[in-house]
Amino acid sequence: MKQREDVSYIVSHQYTDEQYLTTPDFLMRKDVLVSHIPGSGVTKSRNNAIKLATAEISVIADDDVRYKDEWIDMLKNTFNADPELDMAIFKIKTLDGEPDYRAYPSAPAEFKELSSVCSIEIAFRTARLKELNLNFDERFGVGSKLLIGSEERIFMHDCVKAGLKIKYFPEYLVQHPYLSTVKAIPKYDSRLNRITGAIDARINGWVALPKSIFGTFKNAADIIAHKKNPLNYFFHRFYAALYILITK
Repeated sequence: MKQREDVSYIVSHQYTDEQYLTTPDFLMRKDVLVSHIPGSGVTKSRNNAIKLATAEISVIADDDVRYKDEWIDMLKNTFNADPELDMAIFKIKTLDGEPDYRAYPSAPAEFKELSSVCSIEIAFRTARLKELNLNFDERFGVGSKLLIGSEERIFMHDCVKAGLKIKYFPEYLVQHPYLSTVKAIPKYDSRLNRITGAIDARINGWVALPKSIFGTFKNAADIIAHKKNPLNYFFHRFYAALYILITK
């Protein structure tokens, strides 16, 4: 990480054993804050970083991403140009020779909640999120006990519901390999089935339970075509929906 006077870093480090409570020498810099927290779960770590953040604008980074100076300058200019902008969504640039990360719109647009978003595409005014107490739902995300993904979907739902001004810009913010954890999971895998039920319950409430039944009948032929058992699909979708409804 090259130092810039206008950029600082928070490394939220999770540990499950105190033997890992060490900070590498290359992180011993004035622009880096390392925070050690016990446990596991990417959303718990992100919430810890948001709590500690003091910069006007924050981005969420992973350990396999890269930034360029011109992208950081673009980010600052975007927010400076619109003081009422609370959150911006940008593009991910993949590695040379890889396909585009996704089919991005070519023009700026207001964010629509059903759009797919990755955490590393997001930038936001830190104080605004803290003012509204907006955090990631720690039941979702890699490292959670049951639901390994879609934490961004829930986070963006909460941000829209809270009234944030959110806009997409067709500019690159970060570089990341094309393949991701969720992309590598096959369709109708039990992990994805649980996410389907959990998202439905988190957004729509108790109606997610009967929808698990109807959804199983609706997708039965496709589930079988993918050599999966519709009863297993129903069980995992229903169980995850119930889990969300009875937990906080």
